[in-house]
Amino acid sequence: MQNRKRKRAKKENRVIMSILFVVFCIYAATLLLPLIWMFINSFKSNNNEFFYEQWKFTSFTLKNYKLLFVGENNIMGMFTNTLILSLSIPTVSAFFSLCAGHAVGSFDYKLKGVVYFIFLMPMFVSVAGTTPYLYKLLNDLHIFDTHIGLIIMACGVSGFGFLMYYSVFRNISRTYTEAAMMDGAGYWRTFLQILVPQAKNLIAAQWVMGFIGTWNDFAGPYLFLPSYPTLGVGVKEISDNIAKGGSYPELFANITLMLIPMLVLFFAFQKKIMTVSLGGGIKG
Repeated sequence: MQNRKRKRAKKENRVIMSILFVVFCIYAATLLLPLIWMFINSFKSNNNEFFYEQWKFTSFTLKNYKLLFVGENNIMGMFTNTLILSLSIPTVSAFFSLCAGHAVGSFDYKLKGVVYFIFLMPMFVSVAGTTPYLYKLLNDLHIFDTHIGLIIMACGVSGFGFLMYYSVFRNISRTYTEAAMMDGAGYWRTFLQILVPQAKNLIAAQWVMGFIGTWNDFAGPYLFLPSYPTLGVGVKEISDNIAKGGSYPELFANITLMLIPMLVLFFAFQKKIMTVSLGGGIKG
């Protein structure tokens, strides 16, 4: 009887797993097909070929990619601006979130609960509601329309990032800190050389996701960096030109160029992003 029940259970599990496999394959296809469709049509020579031969490779031209590097597009300038922001903003954000998570998670003091609640407040405040204030603040500080303005905005400790790092440092045994202090290490050395390496997987995953988010960001550069357009703003400009007789294949070529660095970065760090294992030694 038990063998029959086990065989029946295994058979049911196989059926369920087969159904789930088919469902997820269909879901993956719905994500991949639009990308393949866009890539194919980025090599069309004009809108007529795009409208009437969307899935055919009857013609193949690199004209759309060449146009992005000449004329008014200034794709290299957009790429440089995007790269500067994508490298600096996640780094600055990760550093300050790490410091805040360590300050609240690793120490006990009065009003700790109040400080914890204050750091979580950004999770409950609408970003749209703070935009006019940020616009005025950057103007008053004379850093509007500068890269440093957007980078300084990233210094604010975000609610989710702080919560992740707080949970890491709260669960790290204080034996590490005490041992380092006994060996003569100061607070910064203990923090940077003892505690931070234990959160390196989370830092890597958060940084990569921050890079991707900044690379795709449109609202921030569009509102606060109008003189230095990024690739996201460039996609919007090309989209506006389509209404005036622009080319859809050129738009797809721009989007394809935007996607390539993100795909490479994601595939290079996909294990860290998906697993985010929080290594540990002694658990307190």
